Parts: sequence; structure tokens; C-alpha cells
Amino acid sequence: MHVLNLNEPRRLGNQLPKLEVHRGKVLDFSWNPFNDQLLATASEDCHLKVSAIPEGGLKEHCHEALVDLAGHEKKVVACAWHPTSNNVLASAGFDRTVKVWDVEAPENCLLDYASQHGDALQHMTWNRDGSQMATTCKDKKMRIFDPRDQKVVAEVAPYQGSKKSSVVFLTAQNLIATIGFTRTTQRQIQIWDPRNMSQKCKKVDIDQSAGVMIPWYDHDTSILYIGGKGDSSIKYWECVDTGAYLHFLSQFSSTVSQKGFCFLPKTSCDVMACEIATCLRVTRDEVTPVSFIVPRKADQYQSDLYPDTPAGIKSNDAKDFFAGENGVPELTSMRPGERRGQNCEALAVKKTYAELEEALAVAEKRIAELEAQIGA
Repeated sequence: MHVLNLNEPRRLGNQLPKLEVHRGKVLDFSWNPFNDQLLATASEDCHLKVSAIPEGGLKEHCHEALVDLAGHEKKVVACAWHPTSNNVLASAGFDRTVKVWDVEAPENCLLDYASQHGDALQHMTWNRDGSQMATTCKDKKMRIFDPRDQKVVAEVAPYQGSKKSSVVFLTAQNLIATIGFTRTTQRQIQIWDPRNMSQKCKKVDIDQSAGVMIPWYDHDTSILYIGGKGDSSIKYWECVDTGAYLHFLSQFSSTVSQKGFCFLPKTSCDVMACEIATCLRVTRDEVTPVSFIVPRKADQYQSDLYPDTPAGIKSNDAKDFFAGENGVPELTSMRPGERRGQNCEALAVKKTYAELEEALAVAEKRIAELEAQIGA
């Protein structure tokens, strides 16, 4: 495991180029899994927006979003793209609602869950094929449901602590992990079987700390990474479907605390160096990449370390998802020379009824002017 320095970013005078499309603080963001240039942002201004980032990054300040999704009545705290269906985006807000959007038809929030949660939302995630969604809430409950059905499939109250809890689907094991706080601020992982939520499968105490935890699960290697805001470490466990359920592997440690972090797609890993994950840590002064490397003395591709991974290719479109079809993730080999890449499509945003009415009025006015000129 080692830490690399980032290249010097492009600057505009003394400032970095900024994406400024919201009137409030940005609380969450999500990159489109099928188009690296589309970024969704959730904000305190109650709006969810999708912006187009130019290839090569921003060269100047950007103030206009490609899509503006308005409908939440309080701040939007989470957003997540569907993992297999193109242009499907989910959002969760402090107004106790989860909304699912077709971003090409922004006037239509096609799914709206306004009565399933007893308080403000905290976290939201899809399972690997997007057939189910899980949420955590300030009412201390975790819920699982099919986003195209108004019924909650299962719910449980895993933690009595008041701080934010999170949830992840452990796809390969057909299990669910919740990460949160006990009443005495003990940070804890709990493992649940969604087929029987009456009793937890496993409980693992992490430590006693106040930092909210951020989980990330690698569906390919079945490794669960967890780090906390304000922590200087990221711990990781191997997940199995029986017995102990979680086996502690190791941890990344630093002398600098983190404000947050996220993981890059697996296709960004250096497979010839046995790198199995790459994380970007946000500290007070910089964003630092961290490589998780299996210590092997090998200079050849190690196939056992790299199961097929999502290729960044859509399985279906929004209309298929909302019609009830579940897509199967499109996978690619990690072996050099055999990888499939993205086939990015431009986002074709349909005009709203009001925009069409306005365009028609302008056209009719211009037609009348031309007819008057012809008559003269």
C-alpha cells in the first residue's frame, strides 16, 4: 500500500475552475456509471442537478447545469445513479421522500416515496443490479424495497444511536451490512440476511469514536472498506456468507485525518502491480490517492485477484426499468487487452411542456412577421 501525489491541477489565476450550479451547499454527488462526463449533485437548495463536465476537466467556471430536477421540499442529502439502467437517478431528502427520476424527462419524477419513512433520510443505496434499494433514516430504521413498488419489503432498527447510519448490499453473499452507532457511540457493523430480518447474523464492534463512517463494498472481491470522517485510517474486511461473516484483513493508516473519501472504478487499477482498489482521500489541504495492493512477488497478471468487473456499459434504458425490467450488469475482464470500455451517449434532455409552449409562441410570432412582410 502506498500514497501518490496528484498532479498540479489547472488554475484560473489564483483559483481552480469551479462548478457552481447550486445556490446552497452541495451535500452529495454521483458520477454516471455509463458516461464519465455526467455528474449529479444534491444540494441544500432542494435541487438535484446533472452537469456535463468537458473531456479533460473544467477549463473555466461552470454556472449552468444540463438538467435541473426540482421537487424536494427540503435539502437533498443523497443521490445515486442506477447501476444498470441508463439515465435513472435516485435522490433522498430531509422531506422524508425518495424520488426516482428519468433525467431525460426532468419534468417527470416517475417514482415518489413520501410515506414510507418516519423522518429525514440519511443514506440510500442500490443493490448491484438495481432491482432493490435500501435506505437509513433518522427514525433509526433501515428499509429495503423495490423502487417500482410502494411497499417496503423489510425494515429493522439496527442502532439506537442518534448519529448517521449507512447500509450496503453484500451482493455476493446475499446479505446486507449496516454501519452505525450504539447509544454509547460505539461504532459498529451489523450483518443481516434480507430473507429473515428477525435477528442479525453478526455484530462487529469497530471502536469508540464520534466520526460518521463511510462504507464501500467491492462486489468483485467481496471486501468491505470502512473509514470515518476525522479518522486517519481505513479498515477493510473480507465478507463471507457463513460462519464469521466478516474477516478483518488490515487497515490503511496515515498521520493526516480525512474529511471523506471515495473509490474509483475497478478499471482504473494497475493490475500489473496487484492493485485491487484505489481510493481518493479528502484531507484539509489536498485530495490524495491511496492504492490497496496485494503483496505478491509477481510481474504477470494475477487472474485470481481480478474477477470480471462492471464495464460501464448500460444494460437497458430508463423506459425498460420503469416498465419493470431488471438489467444484468455488463461485465468486462480486467486482463490487459481484453477490457471493454464505455460507449458514452450524449444526454438528450426532452423539453418540458412549458418550454415547448414557449418555443411554439416564438415560432408563431416569427411566422406572423414573415407573412406580414410577404403581404407587403
